[in-house]
Amino acid sequence: LDERLYETLSTMKKENRLKKRKQFKWTFKNGQAQSTKHLTIVFVASKAKVVKVGFSVTKKVGNAVVRNRKKRQLREAVTRILPNIKPCHTIVFVAKPSIVKASFAEIEQDVLILTKKANLYREIQ
Repeated sequence: LDERLYETLSTMKKENRLKKRKQFKWTFKNGQAQSTKHLTIVFVASKAKVVKVGFSVTKKVGNAVVRNRKKRQLREAVTRILPNIKPCHTIVFVAKPSIVKASFAEIEQDVLILTKKANLYREIQ
């Protein structure tokens, strides 16, 4: 990989990732949900000083190749607006089967709409 290209690829920091099954279960149990055509967001206020984000793409979406691609696109869309998301929240983005036909721009738009709907987005000058 060209080093300049590698530097432009943004990755989500470890402290912002939601990994454990227990964390996902807690978020689904205690959180509120908002939906768009391709995505659902489940969010809850947490004690963590940073925002924690997880992604759920089930087998209903497609085979492993499709699921991983959509998860990468989702992760990239969220990483781009992460500085604008209010801290002290745990968020899970759940992909709906219709996401398969969605372009990256549509996914990015849905992420933005959902964070605003959930009142998690703040404008930063």
